[in-house]
Amino acid sequence: MPDKSNEIKWTPFALQSLNEIFDFIVFKERSTSIAQKLVTKIFERTDQLCEFPELGQLEPLLVEIGQDSRYLVEASYKIIYEYHPVKKMVIITDVFHTSQNPLKIERSSEKKQGGD
Repeated sequence: MPDKSNEIKWTPFALQSLNEIFDFIVFKERSTSIAQKLVTKIFERTDQLCEFPELGQLEPLLVEIGQDSRYLVEASYKIIYEYHPVKKMVIITDVFHTSQNPLKIERSSEKKQGGD
């Protein structure tokens, strides 16, 4: 049976990215309800990691630089996270639209350390 006691933490960088996504959707769609629905779906997707912390695939661009990060996709957004089994903790390090340059992911590797 899966361990349900994993804690999810968001780094300040990931929360800022999520706020920027929210603001962009509000601007683009002129609707806070559409933006809120997307943010809620992203949070619900990450809630799955409490039970299944290794659900996401390894993120190849971060593996290349020695980070054991994984990712989930919700709608068109990539959610980057790390799982720390000893601490029973999942740390969300970044969220961004998949149409962005994949090398942008490296920006999170420099600023993500706020959640440990």
